[in-house]
Amino acid sequence: MLLSNRWHTEGVRNGVQALFFTLVALNLALGSLVLLQTRSSNNWKIQQLPDRSIVRLAVQFKSDVPLFAEICKPKGRGPFPSLVLVHGGFVGPNESTQALCRTWAQAGYLVALPHLRGQGRSQGQIEVCGKEGSDVRQLADGLPQVGGTAQRAYVGISLGACVALSAARNDPQAKGVAFLLGATDFAAMMERLERYGRTEAYNRWQELIGASPQACPACYRQRSPLTWAHEVTAPLLLIAAGNDPIVSPLQYCALAKAREASGRSVRRVALTREGQLWTAPLIKERACLGRFAGLGQLTQDHLVLYPDLEHTTTPAIWQLVNQALAAWLKP
Repeated sequence: MLLSNRWHTEGVRNGVQALFFTLVALNLALGSLVLLQTRSSNNWKIQQLPDRSIVRLAVQFKSDVPLFAEICKPKGRGPFPSLVLVHGGFVGPNESTQALCRTWAQAGYLVALPHLRGQGRSQGQIEVCGKEGSDVRQLADGLPQVGGTAQRAYVGISLGACVALSAARNDPQAKGVAFLLGATDFAAMMERLERYGRTEAYNRWQELIGASPQACPACYRQRSPLTWAHEVTAPLLLIAAGNDPIVSPLQYCALAKAREASGRSVRRVALTREGQLWTAPLIKERACLGRFAGLGQLTQDHLVLYPDLEHTTTPAIWQLVNQALAAWLKP
């Protein structure tokens, strides 16, 4: 009877030990999984998302409001050259910008795709090239903690072009800014919208900015790159469309002159939508470009006008942006 009790006691003890070690192993496994999926670093909450071909991260960080960004990067340790891609519009990144994020990650870049404040998964209110610039700069400063280089390039589309340029103001780590189809003078943009009868767009911009250009000229001036573009020391690739119903080529010509007045050299180029050198005369607003030539060294400012293009991009434009990124971020 005593022998039977001893066996029973030892069996229970062994069972408890086995259960304990099983629970420890399970806890470690689950802990590793949680660390893989969600971790915090320097006030960033980082979640890894499932993907077979690249590493995708969801990042939550905070300025004066909670903000969100997507990160696309190659597999491996890095560091990878950092690139900040700033979407246009008022609803956050679309399928095209998310596809660019993946494509550039597959090409070897670490790409940060912020959701601008008040859009997508970021909180706050849209400020139209107000605090968005400092939000994006804060994101760019944190990229080394997820495997990116401190040096970076910015690419902005439409409204995102202004935000990207604003983020690069007085940024010693900025190596270049691609400014695609964005306004350089918001008051001039509003005048153009009004002149062409685009009432809905006019009212939308006025609502977001909070006043008309006549009621608050400073509200438009302080947002306009024409006012502060001289503060960006990195080379610019300015992409303008000759048939853009929103942004006149005149705005880009004015920005080029402002850059030249601050001591920068700006090369003027005219290309077809297929990327070939433009050979026809430039007429009407497009004539502000003056004498133009082919592409030069992209470490110099370039104003590239596509005279027959609307407010859209083409594969040739993205090929040119790729060339600029390679020149700006080469090891």
